Amino acid sequence: MKIETKFFGAVDIDEAQIVQFPHGVPGFEKERQFAVLKHDDSPFYALQSVERAGLAFIIIELGQVAPDYEIDLPDEVVAELKLEKSEEALVCAIVVLPADIKQATVNLAAPLVINVKEKRGVQIILNNPAYGIKHPLFAPVRDLKSAK
Repeated sequence: MKIETKFFGAVDIDEAQIVQFPHGVPGFEKERQFAVLKHDDSPFYALQSVERAGLAFIIIELGQVAPDYEIDLPDEVVAELKLEKSEEALVCAIVVLPADIKQATVNLAAPLVINVKEKRGVQIILNNPAYGIKHPLFAPVRDLKSAK
């Protein structure tokens, strides 16, 4: 099927690529079907609404940003996603890209969890002060002058 996208124009997707979000995404509860689109070798994906071309989120796997990131999914989330093995879960963060790309952040407090096998997803809100909503995407670059 062909869908219009925010970042890539019209693209053909297989219906098997569509991820169902039974509750939508917070703020967009009525949008329940998304496609996860990847561009070339980029570490980023676009979580694109299937029905609304202008609605897409840039996402990145949390292991790319915070390798030690761990969450303990509540049993009801595991059941809703139909997760049988942890390997079936793709855990991502939404990326916020301001005009100055160096200031980009990711939301660690509200990860997206997608069962890649069952094509079901949720965004969960964590109550963990270690995970903020504006975690820097890029580590600060060392000042080479002061390192001498």
